[in-house]
Amino acid sequence: MAGDSGKMKMYWYPTYRSVRTIWLIKELNAEKDFDLVRFSPGDDAAADVAYRRDVHPHCTIPALVGAGNMPILESGAICLYLADRYGKLVPDPKDRADYYSFILYVTSTIDGILDFFYELWDLNMTFTEDKVKKMRDRFNACLDFITRRLEGRQFICGDRFTAADCVLGYVTYYATVLKDGELLANHPTIREYRDRLQAMPHYQATVNMK
Repeated sequence: MAGDSGKMKMYWYPTYRSVRTIWLIKELNAEKDFDLVRFSPGDDAAADVAYRRDVHPHCTIPALVGAGNMPILESGAICLYLADRYGKLVPDPKDRADYYSFILYVTSTIDGILDFFYELWDLNMTFTEDKVKKMRDRFNACLDFITRRLEGRQFICGDRFTAADCVLGYVTYYATVLKDGELLANHPTIREYRDRLQAMPHYQATVNMK
């Protein structure tokens, strides 16, 4: 499924975590190097079979094909790879530990909590009140931690925008989409950070892709 164009293929879909990877590609000014393939898992059974066989064993997105022998899966891994490949949007050496830590913290911990609230509010799945409270408390703890790290900083790794902001920025975007931003109501520093990101032209171009 990589094709013969010589370009890398990025499989994406609006509002999904592929927002991170498309936004980063735009910030890298690297769109010429990619075929952006809009793919909606579940829409076409035959396409799903081929995609699961050739690209992603779980038929989810994003996925990057053509960067090596195997597709690169997971939005955080793709963002780390692309920033390294292009040598851009990586932090100063003194901030490199924060960079790795935040990208993996967001994708390993926060993404799963957002999945829960998507199931609760958008899919109308039923959970106990205790479970909802536990997940809300956990999300608030995550944002409190990030708030402390944003003190005195414009971006998550200092005053320079990096690929880590594409990863964390998606959290602020999706938390705003879910139930009119209820999850961010008590986190003004996170909202200010979100607003700085939303003012960036490539952010707007990405979230408005259909």
